[in-house]
Amino acid sequence: MIDIDQIAPNAHRIVIMEEFHQADAQRIVEFARQQNAGGKGGNLLLDLTAMATFNLSAISAELAHLPTLMQLLYKLDRIAIVSDDEWVRNLSRLESALLPGVTYQVYDDDEEPAARAWIMGETDEPRSHAFFELELGKPGIAAFELSGRLDLEQAKRGVELVRQRLEQPDCSRLLLVIRSWHGFDMEAMFNGDLIAGKFDVIDSIERYAIVGGPGWVRTAAQVARNFITPKIRTFDLYEQSEAVAWLEG
Repeated sequence: MIDIDQIAPNAHRIVIMEEFHQADAQRIVEFARQQNAGGKGGNLLLDLTAMATFNLSAISAELAHLPTLMQLLYKLDRIAIVSDDEWVRNLSRLESALLPGVTYQVYDDDEEPAARAWIMGETDEPRSHAFFELELGKPGIAAFELSGRLDLEQAKRGVELVRQRLEQPDCSRLLLVIRSWHGFDMEAMFNGDLIAGKFDVIDSIERYAIVGGPGWVRTAAQVARNFITPKIRTFDLYEQSEAVAWLEG
């Protein structure tokens, strides 16, 4: 089942619910034809959070009209895809990377309000800041929270915020709280300047506490203990007070 609504003068929202059938694919193709015929661009929010599955005939119907769909994609100014399935989000990011000149913003289901605001032109930022400072009232601890998706710009901003905080007198402990994190863009992982900035930060701290985050973060922290100077420990999300106490020790 599919629902197509105009949510702003230059924005549409397509919601795919339950199983995606051939008739649904045909509706999308017809929508693309109408938009192309009118010479319209605009923005598109594709909400897949209620989609359960799809059948091969629906995919075949879309592939048969691929030129029409691609024409629409290249007309659009902003494209947001919302899904609660990780494989859908990853596939969308891969597709975006493989299509020159077309960039999707991909969101988890709890980020739908941010996606909608961006598509409707209420903000020029696809996301709110993913990295921001926490106020603990403890001058010796630089405390920050990571939430949302971390792209290259956000990662560089985060490293700079930490660096500035650690430059303050007697500040040599770092607390990072990770909650509702939706991963990072690959360019944020392999950027040389960003990597150098992270090593500069690590060299300036004595203790580093990580609170929350996915399981692989704990594994990475355990491995990092063998290669970095500061002491590092991980804590569950409900153990923030314990992490602060350890940092003060």
